[in-house]
Amino acid sequence: MRIAQISDFHFTHMTWNPLRLISKRLLGNLNWLFNRKSVFAHGQLSPLPALFSDLKVDLVLIGGDFSTTALTEEFEKAKAFVQTLSQPWLAVPGNHDHYTFASWRRKTFYRYFSNGKEEIAHPVDFFNLKEHGAEAHRIAPGWWVLALDTARATNPYSSKGLFSEKLESYASEILDLLPPGDSVICLNHYPFFHQDEPRRNLERGEALQALLQKSPQVKLYLHGHTHRHSIADLQPSRLPIVLDSGCAVQGGEGTWNLIDLLPDHCRVEAYRWKDRWEPFRSETFEWKRYTVRG
Repeated sequence: MRIAQISDFHFTHMTWNPLRLISKRLLGNLNWLFNRKSVFAHGQLSPLPALFSDLKVDLVLIGGDFSTTALTEEFEKAKAFVQTLSQPWLAVPGNHDHYTFASWRRKTFYRYFSNGKEEIAHPVDFFNLKEHGAEAHRIAPGWWVLALDTARATNPYSSKGLFSEKLESYASEILDLLPPGDSVICLNHYPFFHQDEPRRNLERGEALQALLQKSPQVKLYLHGHTHRHSIADLQPSRLPIVLDSGCAVQGGEGTWNLIDLLPDHCRVEAYRWKDRWEPFRSETFEWKRYTVRG
């Protein structure tokens, strides 16, 4: 199976309506105007639908931050892009998609992006991202995606996420319900490890790390958020292979990952924008998850 991992679109709609700016959006608009406007290049997304088809991608996994300040106009732009993809896709929200307390409470993101489950065909289908913050999708024989929503609204100077105790319980239950011997890709906006800026961390990330360490069926952990592409094989530490797709719209430096799943290994080819999308790094990893000690 071939998967494209992409994240952090940050579609933007500038608004100076004072009623819409009595929130964190004022800071978000100013940050866009004086910083990110000169950095992001959304035109880099335009070639991707055709490229994904040329590369015979089977599934697109999207790691959140579709919007900048969770405005409906931003979600509409993001949805318009996603609808150009001919492949099926699965998505999780990022912190910018739950940017204000109102958008978080109203779950505005889910009006535009739902991974969809029309019936309960398996016990894991009881769980859905909107209500529980976790859901599982069978994507191929022996392979599942565990999607997590760890984003939340925060104060103006914070972009922290939260892996709550309730979400931990749901995620653990889902993993226990999956067929023995099947493999899992975990898709989350946040990395589970701490970053150099504490205000951007995932709270209770250590609990997520512990869950991953005792869940050897989780082979890959995919995230965005940092805007820094990275590939790390953490299997010797009883953790998955961790892939950060970076920011797809980073001007002149956008990145995303092409992942091939095979029975005994996976192949990761990273793409970077340099006037066009080109591969710049390739890694092959054997599945070597170590069993839990004790």
